[in-house]
Amino acid sequence: MLRPLSNTALSLSAAAVITAVLAVALTSGTSATAAETSQDQAAADEQQAAAEKGQQEESATEAPAYIRIRRNERNLAVAMETSVLTFSNSEEFPDASVDLIGAVHLGDPEYYDQLNKLFPDYDVVLFEAVMPERAVRLGMRPGGKSAESRPSLSDEEEWNDAKIGFAAISVLQLGMKDVLGMEFQLSAIDYTPDNFVHADMTAEEFEATMKERGESFSQMLLSEMGRSLSSQQQQNPVAMNLDLLLSAFSSDRSWAMRRIGANQLIKAGAGEAFASADGTSTIITERNRKCLEVLREQLQKHRRIGIFYGAGHFADMGQRMQDEFGFKPGREIWIPAWRLRAPAEE
Repeated sequence: MLRPLSNTALSLSAAAVITAVLAVALTSGTSATAAETSQDQAAADEQQAAAEKGQQEESATEAPAYIRIRRNERNLAVAMETSVLTFSNSEEFPDASVDLIGAVHLGDPEYYDQLNKLFPDYDVVLFEAVMPERAVRLGMRPGGKSAESRPSLSDEEEWNDAKIGFAAISVLQLGMKDVLGMEFQLSAIDYTPDNFVHADMTAEEFEATMKERGESFSQMLLSEMGRSLSSQQQQNPVAMNLDLLLSAFSSDRSWAMRRIGANQLIKAGAGEAFASADGTSTIITERNRKCLEVLREQLQKHRRIGIFYGAGHFADMGQRMQDEFGFKPGREIWIPAWRLRAPAEE
């Protein structure tokens, strides 16, 4: 049975892959005494807060933001949040507003519940999913909620190179889901409403564009891993390694791993993940181009539109909204995607 593919630069970042491997290692039963974990947790919290403050200051000049870490009054990270940013006041489309609804593909169940309640407010919701061309023609939808209504595709149609590549990465995402106690987007989001409109490349288009650009999944992952490791070394490798070590012996290892993973996703959220030397890529810029083609079509018929895509797409997409459509960013709301501390510590 077809499982249309969920994909985003945030979830595919090599930093997230490294975090997933580490998270598996941290479930092996390693423990410490109460005194050790108390001391290590205090040190970890202090170091984590300093690291996050530095990252926040570095990105303070980047606007708008589509993913952030929210802190409490003690300057400790309590939640990773994605934004819903409204674009409006276009001369070409004066009565229209378009919301960029950021997503991460792993999140707390409450996060996806809140998103599902948001979607009915729109005339149409444009969504991402790299699916075979025939699946798109048949109106098939991603996610477990629509599985029973899907017709079958042949093995050749279903198991194309794009699906195989994304499926391999989904295994890593599912591993992180189990370790971090989160929900997977495809299982939690309801893609069946009539106002949902596919706005992504087909698998055939995706593969052809990657081939034309000389890209491959293995090349993208290795390149991003190298970029991530290089960035970590340039910033503060000692602090990074200390943070990982302290987290391994923390009394709240699952929460500590969430905080590490959140920091890596924030870095990937700058929109540079998987970019080639010219700053473009199939997985971000080419898919964004296809999405905005669908947006232009929908703007001929509708005035309140949501674009539900991975938050890592929006640095590029938001700029194009301004340059190509004349929209201006305005109201922004934030939705908690990951809780980063136990309720008693928030």
